[in-house]
Amino acid sequence: MNLISKMFLLIMMLMIPVILLYMYSNQQTIKVVEDQINLSNQNRLVYFLNEIDGAMNQVSNYTNIITKDPDFAELAGNVIPADRYAYSALVANIESKLALFSLSSDWMSRISLYFPASKSAISSHSPIKYDESYLTTHVNTTWTLRSTMINGITQRVLTRYFVEPYASVSDLRKASIIVEVDLMEETIISLLDSFKTKGNNDPFLYKAPGQYVLNSTSEEGMAHRIIASYDLSGNSPIKNHDIIMLGNKKYLLYFYTSPQINWTLVDYVPLEDILAPVTGSQNLFYVTVGLLLAVGVAAVFLLYVQVQVPIKLLTESVYRIKKGQFSTRIKRNKNQEFYRLINQFNEMAAQIQHLVEKVYLEEIRSKEAVMKQLQSQINPHFLYNSLAYIISMAKMNRSQHVVSMAYSLADYYKYTTRNGSMETTISEEVAFVTSYIHIMNYQLDKIRYDITIPPSMYNATIPRLLIQPIVENAIVHGLESQPEGGQIVITGTDEPDWYTITVEDDGVGIQEWELNKLNARLSKPGTEGESFGIWNVHQRLRYQFGPESGLTLEASSSGGTKVVLRWQKAELEKGVNSYVLDTDR
Repeated sequence: MNLISKMFLLIMMLMIPVILLYMYSNQQTIKVVEDQINLSNQNRLVYFLNEIDGAMNQVSNYTNIITKDPDFAELAGNVIPADRYAYSALVANIESKLALFSLSSDWMSRISLYFPASKSAISSHSPIKYDESYLTTHVNTTWTLRSTMINGITQRVLTRYFVEPYASVSDLRKASIIVEVDLMEETIISLLDSFKTKGNNDPFLYKAPGQYVLNSTSEEGMAHRIIASYDLSGNSPIKNHDIIMLGNKKYLLYFYTSPQINWTLVDYVPLEDILAPVTGSQNLFYVTVGLLLAVGVAAVFLLYVQVQVPIKLLTESVYRIKKGQFSTRIKRNKNQEFYRLINQFNEMAAQIQHLVEKVYLEEIRSKEAVMKQLQSQINPHFLYNSLAYIISMAKMNRSQHVVSMAYSLADYYKYTTRNGSMETTISEEVAFVTSYIHIMNYQLDKIRYDITIPPSMYNATIPRLLIQPIVENAIVHGLESQPEGGQIVITGTDEPDWYTITVEDDGVGIQEWELNKLNARLSKPGTEGESFGIWNVHQRLRYQFGPESGLTLEASSSGGTKVVLRWQKAELEKGVNSYVLDTDR
C-alpha cells in the first residue's frame, strides 16, 4: 500500500466515526424533537377540546335554567292563559328570554323550545312550528352536524337536543319540554382558525363520515384522504398520534376525542415541516462532511501530485540510469516541492553520463592499445619465419626467391603497419591471406588452397590480421611436415545473427586431449608459446565483438585441424556497447 492509499484510508477512518456518531446523535435529536412536539401538540389539542367542553357544559347549564324558569314551565305544563292577550304576553316574554340566553354566550346561535303537551314551539330567532314527526326522527342527545334554515338561509349547524325529563327521550310525547340548541358552523370554524398556527398544521373536527368541520383554509381533499385512510373512530387516549403516508409524503397525525361532545379534534402537519430545523442542520452537516471529504481528497491529490509523482519519477529515472540510459533527465518545475532534489538529480545524472562516457572512451582507447600490442606481437612472429626463409634461400643462392620474398614482405608490412585504422574488411583480409599463402609457397611449393566467401560478407569489418595467423599455424604445424603437402580450405558463412569463418586443413592434425587443452587455454588471461597466435585471435574477437564471440578448435573430417572463428553481428552494430558487455564481464 503506497503513501497516497494510506493517507486516503486515514481520512476515511477519521470521517467514518464522526459520521456514525452524528447519525446516532441526529436520530436521538429527532426522537427528542418528535417527543416534545407530540407532547406539545397533544397538550394543545386537549386544551382546545377542554375549552369546547366547557362551552358545551355552559350551554347545558343554560338549558337547565330554561327548563326551571316559571314561564317555560307554564307552557311545559300546558297551562295556557285563556286570554289571548295574556298568552301573547307570555310568548313574547319567553322569546325575549331566549334571545337573552342566545346572546349571553358566543357559542349559542339559536335556541328553540318544543312543548309536546301544548303542541307549541318557540325559537330565539324566527317563528317555528311544532312538528312531532320531525322531532321523533331528529332528536339526538349528542352534538350532530346538520343543515337548517335560519332567517331564510340554509346553514350548517351543530345541534343537540335536551329533553326534560331525560327518561322521555324514547317517547317524546311524555316529555314536558324539548330544548334544541344550534351552534353555527362559522363559530366552530373560527375556533379552528384560532387554534391553527402559522400554516404548520391544519386542524378539523370529526365525528363520522360526513360529520366533520374544517377550518377556513383547510384542504378538504387532504381531510378526506385522512378520514378514508385512517380509522379515527377507534382511537384512545393511549395512542393519540401516528405517522401516516399520503402519496409520497409523510404526515404526523394528531387526534383526540372529547368525552363530553364525542367529537374528535384532528390535526396533521407534514413531518418534514416539523423536522425542518433538524433536517437543515443535518443537511448542513452533510455538506460540511462533503466539503471535508473534498478537501481531504484534494489534499491527497496534491500530495500525490507534489510528492508521489516526483518520487515515482525519481525512482523510474534511477532505474533507467541503472539500465544504462544515462541521458535520462526529469523535467523541472519551479513550483514543485522537490525542485531542488530534481535539479540535483539532473546534475548528478549529467555528471554520471559525463564520467561514463569518459570511461567508455578510455576503455576504447585502452582496448585499441591492447589490440595494437597484440598485432605488434604477431608481426615479429611472422617476420622470424620470413627471415628464416630468406636466409635459407640466400644460402641456396636462390636470389629470385629472395627478391620475391623481400617484395612480398614489403607489401605485407605495408598492410600490417597502417595504423590509421585497426580494422579492415573481410575481402581485404582474404586478399592479404592469399598473398601470404603465395609467400609460403615460395618456401614449400606444396600448398593448395580453396577460399569460398559469400559476397554478403565482403564488406564486413574485422580486426586486421585475424585470419592470417590461423592460416600460418595450419601451414607450419599441419602441412609443412607432410612431404606431399596439403590443402587449406577457407569457408565463410553468413547467418542471421552471426558471421563464421572456418579455416580447415588436411595436415597431421592434433590429438583430442591437445585440442581440449588448447581450447581451455584460450580463455586464460595470457599465454605464450606455439598457441600464442590462436589465443591472440580469440582475444581480439572477444574485445571487438563481445564475450560470446571467439575461436574454437576442432578435429577436421579430413584428418587435420579445423579452426572456427565466430562473432555476433549485433555486437558489431552496437559499437561502443560491445565494450560495455566486455567490461561487465
